Amino acid sequence: MSQESLNVERLAGRYGFLERTGLLPLPSKDGLTLVVELSRLECAAACLPLLLLHSGESVRIIAVAMTPDFPMETLAGQFSHEQSILFFPYEKEEYMPNQALAQIETSFAVLLEDSIMVSPGWLNELLWVPFDDAAVKVVAPRSSTERGEGKKRLHFGTYDEFAAHVSYSLGRHQGEWREMDVLTGSCLLFSKELLQRIGGLDTSLQARPFMIADWCLRARQSGAKLALSDAVYVHAIHSLDRGQRRLNGPTLADGWRAYSTKWALEDVLEAEEHLVPQKGFLQLTQPVIPLGKATLATPLVTAIVYCEEDGNGDPLPQEWAATQEQQSYKNIRWIWIKDSWMNTASGLPVNEQDVVITVRGQEAWLRALKNASALFESEITVYLSDSIRYEKYYVERVVKAITQGSADLIVSLSTDMDEEVGRLLKGDPSGIVFPLERVAHKGGNVPGVITCKASTSYQLQLYPEASLTIGYVGDLSEPQGKKADSSRGKEAQS
Repeated sequence: MSQESLNVERLAGRYGFLERTGLLPLPSKDGLTLVVELSRLECAAACLPLLLLHSGESVRIIAVAMTPDFPMETLAGQFSHEQSILFFPYEKEEYMPNQALAQIETSFAVLLEDSIMVSPGWLNELLWVPFDDAAVKVVAPRSSTERGEGKKRLHFGTYDEFAAHVSYSLGRHQGEWREMDVLTGSCLLFSKELLQRIGGLDTSLQARPFMIADWCLRARQSGAKLALSDAVYVHAIHSLDRGQRRLNGPTLADGWRAYSTKWALEDVLEAEEHLVPQKGFLQLTQPVIPLGKATLATPLVTAIVYCEEDGNGDPLPQEWAATQEQQSYKNIRWIWIKDSWMNTASGLPVNEQDVVITVRGQEAWLRALKNASALFESEITVYLSDSIRYEKYYVERVVKAITQGSADLIVSLSTDMDEEVGRLLKGDPSGIVFPLERVAHKGGNVPGVITCKASTSYQLQLYPEASLTIGYVGDLSEPQGKKADSSRGKEAQS
């Protein structure tokens, strides 16, 4: 062996030792969130200290009660000195894991049951997998709660025996993982970006393994890969009352019936090899499952930006580009539409999911704009003009107005719309028209007719459909340096 190869091997060994013993920081600049499902006090009291000890200083824990009789005060009292744990008491109207997932602010998170015991190096090893392959958005360790290849049932006399086994496994299989078709276990690492795309767990499936399997299939539908770590093993504690709790709650048979119906598996019996539907069915995208109370800011918004000037000038004012970058709401797909004889895409601040549409002539420009919302369908569509400097909370407040209210269409009012305001407040919507740059609506179809204000004008207006419910908020933009007026906020039926 050459000296260079020997040095590389030594460095790899030293690095592996530091990682296995938990002495290296997590490969995530904003830390990580652990969502722990609390079902049994004795398990939680044993496992939470291990999570605190072996997950790193930059980890935040959100612990949620899964049953109304869980003694949350007792458990919280045992960890009163730990500022990194947030306890959520049980709420009858909420599925607690989804409510906790809505609170995630870090780039990655882990969802796990309170029966899971961890050891040094577990989290680092899982978190490195999405960095090995950016398409991997979900990673699971081996455990007795996984199915198929991931199932590993071991018995240990002491915690030290368990930790020694995992340390050996990390040393032998470090960096090894495989792509999976589905995952079902009690411990799952995933990205926040994926959570925003597909939502939370489907509670109609009743049994947790099928909720997890369904969530993983929806992740695959969105283009994400699933991975199983060959190096990490987490140990699941099985308490004596586990069987009785399952008898008193939803059964696996109930969950299988719901799961098999949803994924067109009615003709097969429950089995590990039957959890994945035919590939063709995976192409039929399932709807996003809402998370909890804090999910009002998570829908994908399509922002259609139309450039009001024709010709081949500056494709976007530098000031407006800065305004776009500063928007507080981040889950936005930007669609730029410009009438130009030149390809102006290079001057626009676009990301991977954004689109630039360059057309020639006002007629083609207007046609492209009318079709954009249907072509790039999302839960909410916002129309913006490059001649207006929008306030940083513009998109966020419009999204909240749509998701919290019952309006089909939201209009950001301004002082130069006094006539329209008066009609709305009097309940007289006849002949009303709104500047398109102040309009947002649900779904992908334009809720009315878009026209130019004049035959040669690039300023647009919307005649809303008569059957729509119109909501409005105060002025959230600053055209020509005017201050925003957010004093109004009602809904009117048109």
